[in-house]
Amino acid sequence: MTISTRPIHENETQTFHARVTEGFGDDFDPTVLPEGWFSELFPLDRTVAAFEGDTMVGTLGAFPFEMTVPGGRAVPTAGTTVVTVAPTHTRRGVLRTMMRDHLDDTIARGEPLAALWASESSIYGRFGFGAATEHDEVEIDRSYVTVEGDGGVTRLIDGDEARRVFPPIYDTMRAVTPGMMGRYPAWWKIEVFFDPEKHRDGFTAQRYLLHETDGVADGYAIYRQKGDWSDGFPNGTVKVREVVTAAASAHTGIWRYLTGIDLFTKIRWGNMPVGDPLRWKVPDYRRIRRKRWDALHVRILDVTAALESRTYGHDGTVRFTVDDPFLPGAGGSFELTVADGVGRCRRIGGGSGGLRVDTGGLASLFLGAGDVHAMAAAGLVSGDRDALILLGRMFRGDIPPWCEEVF
Repeated sequence: MTISTRPIHENETQTFHARVTEGFGDDFDPTVLPEGWFSELFPLDRTVAAFEGDTMVGTLGAFPFEMTVPGGRAVPTAGTTVVTVAPTHTRRGVLRTMMRDHLDDTIARGEPLAALWASESSIYGRFGFGAATEHDEVEIDRSYVTVEGDGGVTRLIDGDEARRVFPPIYDTMRAVTPGMMGRYPAWWKIEVFFDPEKHRDGFTAQRYLLHETDGVADGYAIYRQKGDWSDGFPNGTVKVREVVTAAASAHTGIWRYLTGIDLFTKIRWGNMPVGDPLRWKVPDYRRIRRKRWDALHVRILDVTAALESRTYGHDGTVRFTVDDPFLPGAGGSFELTVADGVGRCRRIGGGSGGLRVDTGGLASLFLGAGDVHAMAAAGLVSGDRDALILLGRMFRGDIPPWCEEVF
């Protein structure tokens, strides 16, 4: 039978949720999330479902995010998510059709970017996404790691106070950190503070830690704990969800607290920023074991709008051609001129002067973390050596990008 695609209707949200849950290998339980959660998080017109007859065989959705880019501007970004295809319908073009619908819709809305976390890193390059941020998965041996300093105060607070004081702290850090997403009210309610037991994996409920300096809230952490008395010794684990700070001193104070919790010898955090300064604050940073992974993948849909939305670290002019096989209309030849850090980008004819980059490669450069020389050695960027050096200097950011949201 023919596969058709369209946004879902209100009476199809539970089926859509079930297909997503099953696609990621879990059992569907409609009672886990609060009533009405789906329509709060997802505008129904930003979903794509694939059908064979009346049977839903594929899902895709988009969160209405705004992403911070170098320079601090928040740019409308489609948060591509819940992408599944039923095992019975793989390798039939279902994902390709849903992705085209989704990206065409994003372009029609005037949004220059889409972004996602890839369940498998090999999937999304063919649709023009490129890995734009990385993160560190860390495990800390607390027996050897201590943090000293900071004159602030840390205290545990309840969920009601956290709902009130955490969002302004988050917004302060987000405003200067490329890759972070603005959180709308439903996101805080459902994705951050909703804490059902099923989501805890044997750990406690979420703990909310607030840091204050002279009475001003300037940092917080969300974490869980799991005790362990195997072999008669305390060997518990602290599992960090996020550490968000609006001041450097708050970072020190929060980690002084986390590394000082008695009976818990291990601290784990699955999404530490690559630029986090913790390893420079401890006497034996080898005890912070780090494993680096790709994180946020970005798709540039409007090259001119995207490149003019951010600032740059070096002035100059480069011409380049963007190869975009999946959306040929989004590719082409461009000229980017930067003066006093401000970029102006325009389409040009008659060639690019030799620089070529595919859309995934450009996306990997976009937030400021891409290594032009490594990418050139891998064939993702090509051109004259001097032009490549200038391109790298222009795009390199001062603040390492990081995306707290794993969606």
